[in-house]
Amino acid sequence: MVFTKPGVVRPIVIPKYSSVPVFIIKNNLGLAGISRERYFSLLG
Repeated sequence: MVFTKPGVVRPIVIPKYSSVPVFIIKNNLGLAGISRERYFSLLG
């Protein structure tokens, strides 16, 4: 899946794996400018 966000130069790409590796999540968070804490609050 490919997502875009205003102000982010590169699109965020999330593979359709049954389990997404942590390094992909961390990389995408950095690209989107989202903190780890914000990520967990969105999951909750």
